[in-house]
Amino acid sequence: MIKKFVLPKSVQAVYLVFLTIALFLIFSYNKIELQLIINHYNSTFFDYFFKYLTYLGDGIIFGVAILAFFFINKKESLKYVITGLLTLVLVAFFKKIVFSGLPRPVSVIGQENLHLVEGVKMAFKNSFPSGHTTTVFAVMTILIYWIKNNYLQSVLVLLAILVGFSRIYLSQHFLLDVVFGSVLGIIIAYLGIYLTNKIYQK
Repeated sequence: MIKKFVLPKSVQAVYLVFLTIALFLIFSYNKIELQLIINHYNSTFFDYFFKYLTYLGDGIIFGVAILAFFFINKKESLKYVITGLLTLVLVAFFKKIVFSGLPRPVSVIGQENLHLVEGVKMAFKNSFPSGHTTTVFAVMTILIYWIKNNYLQSVLVLLAILVGFSRIYLSQHFLLDVVFGSVLGIIIAYLGIYLTNKIYQK
């Protein structure tokens, strides 16, 4: 029998607060206005903080998780392999086919009108969805599945939300890109977990 996975209530509560606030903002402002409002609130500390935190959404994090869990639990490692492949395929499908060429904030608003962080290479197209957000939510969801400590589970979902927010702070994505990326990441993780459990059931 395949073990059913449901996100813990504490994680659901944190994510629901994020989703509610994000959707309220999305429906209250158009994406350019919202980007400019968020971009206005910046500081030297947050420039450095989000510049480096955003790396947790790089695809290489799947490789790190695969290698780490290969020596701890090969079943968990396989979840990251499957989820990583699904993330690569689905994000590319949306970015390059369904929403191909969709402009990012710097293309729409202009670099001169935004606070940009020094040393961050800006992207100009294929905005939807946020691949970094999809990646970090997929990885964190699997970690939450594996870790049973409620406190750590809540920390992980908060970390994923902050990584998603870093994409907006750095003007690499609009809020809607991040919200969809978070939902997509969770769905992909669920699928990766299901498929891995199915394989080990045989």
